Amino acid sequence: MCGISGFVFNSSNSSSALTTSYDKSATLRRMNRKLAHRGPDAEGYAELGGAFLGHRRLSVIDIESSSQPMPTADGRHTIVFNGEMYNYKALRAELQMLGRSFRTAGDTEVTLQAVAQYGESALDKLQGEFAFACWDTQTQTLFCARDRLGVKPLHYFFDGAVFAFASEIKALLEHPAVSRELDLDALGIFLECQYIPAPLTIYKNIRKLPAGHALKLENGQLREWSYWQPSYALKPDWDEAESLARLDAQLRRSVESMLVADVPLGAFVSGGIDSSLIAAIMTDITGKPIETFNLGFQSNDNVSDTTQSEHIYAERAAKHIGANHHALMVTPDDVLGAFDSWVDVFDEPFGDQAALPTMLLSKLTRQHVTVALTGEGADELFSGYSNYRKRVSEEKFTGLLGARYSPLRAAIPLMPASIQKDRVIKAIGLPLGKRYATIPNVFDRATHPSLFSDALQRHQKTHIADYAAKFFDECNAKDYLEKLMHVDMRLWLPDDLLTKVDRATMAYSLEARVPYLDHEFVEFVAKLNPALKQNGKITKYLLKKLAEKYLPYSIVHRGKQGFVMPLSPWLEGGLKKHMEASLGPDGLQKRGLFRDGALANLLRQHRRGASNHAGRLWALTVLELWLQRHQPDFKL
Repeated sequence: MCGISGFVFNSSNSSSALTTSYDKSATLRRMNRKLAHRGPDAEGYAELGGAFLGHRRLSVIDIESSSQPMPTADGRHTIVFNGEMYNYKALRAELQMLGRSFRTAGDTEVTLQAVAQYGESALDKLQGEFAFACWDTQTQTLFCARDRLGVKPLHYFFDGAVFAFASEIKALLEHPAVSRELDLDALGIFLECQYIPAPLTIYKNIRKLPAGHALKLENGQLREWSYWQPSYALKPDWDEAESLARLDAQLRRSVESMLVADVPLGAFVSGGIDSSLIAAIMTDITGKPIETFNLGFQSNDNVSDTTQSEHIYAERAAKHIGANHHALMVTPDDVLGAFDSWVDVFDEPFGDQAALPTMLLSKLTRQHVTVALTGEGADELFSGYSNYRKRVSEEKFTGLLGARYSPLRAAIPLMPASIQKDRVIKAIGLPLGKRYATIPNVFDRATHPSLFSDALQRHQKTHIADYAAKFFDECNAKDYLEKLMHVDMRLWLPDDLLTKVDRATMAYSLEARVPYLDHEFVEFVAKLNPALKQNGKITKYLLKKLAEKYLPYSIVHRGKQGFVMPLSPWLEGGLKKHMEASLGPDGLQKRGLFRDGALANLLRQHRRGASNHAGRLWALTVLELWLQRHQPDFKL
């Protein structure tokens, strides 16, 4: 994996006085060096007339060659590339048949030559996790793309005169044309669901390129489009046995494709079936012990928290497959010491509490390997959350009570906020596409009038349900369950889970690979009968059938446990002073974002045990830490 950055300026557009008034070479170097953690092995630059490209390299394949930015032999196309292209050997052979010659043995040149040969349609040929930018000196166009599931990030800024891009926001902020003006609409969405969905970022003028999207800058005009989404329409007549055999073959193919590397590999193992199955298949394919990594939670006095820690189950899974297992036990002091890193690593407010232990796990893992396979994506593909079953069951009557002309639906907005935020009541009051938004629910929309200041509420243009509705409507599945999973796969997965993994691993120059999110595997799973994903009360039905082949029954069929910290006791212990300072008069209270007394009341309710606000208090603490560190520009 790597870090990419750069910019293109249009000297004929005088709308920005900055077009010619700054040192572009120095700017490019500042941007690129902000990404040193993503690529500690090498840095490279290309200045191509109006285009400036920068690259930081983490050497994984073709270590001695494949330096970037990489030009074609004729100099027409130059690429900066972040990611891994798992079908690069087959694609290389195809391009050689067409007369293309190669100077290196890596996947970067294959991607470059594919773009040079096929143009925009090269995206149909690429299989991997990636973000890239390719400059065409002949047509003076910049072509950028992000992989189908959003494993790798790409951010950009465009004001008509300057187009700038980077793997992370911190690099973009080094460009003098890019402002730090806060997007208060995005801030409101963060407070709803703990993350900010694409294309928004916390900054008004910076955007995320969504998963499965590409863009082209040509003649001063920016065009962006979606180039992929899975289809659920085709449902082959496979019985359970054939579906299971095909699942085994497809997952093994995906895992095997991700074992290509010229550096040591390992796997995260949580103790659940998703990552444990990946590790087991890795072991079966390689025929030798692999390196596995996990962490657990304990108090500062070294007492293990067995209620929320999965380390015991991870050890059992690792022992079963014969892995060389490495465990890290995390205390509140470890968390407190990592807070400073947190706000630098994520660039914008990010409230997923699992991110911080993932950073600590990545630091441990990087001491042993350069690449780690993970289990992200299985829940969103195979109905791993009990929430899905509940929603499907509830829709049998919320669909009737919330019908278009139902009088109950019209009465919902008149109810108290405490009633409106009830999941079922809320569903009745919303159209079908907005009834399921995303998994985290920090501050429900119904609570905003009592929590947000009037000034902040005036800036709220959208809510997370608006983004969910877009993905619900685009999904061509007939089954309601599959539509719910599709929403999460296109929203919660790339903008929370994969963001967490990318930033946490790359902070320590560790490459993460995600076998469940190989796009051909995703397309295969979309063809499966929904009853093989959720069978009665059994979640991940077919995946568990497969896991029984590789793992002990006790691992496969134990209850699901999320990778979360024991927040409540920690917030009353080692993190207490930090939280109180963040919510106090010298913290969020002074910023004008919340109503007078609202934060104090929230803390009071939590302390009395009237409500468990641990997740909300954590999100607010993270927000204040971010505001203190980055000092964005905003006016209410």
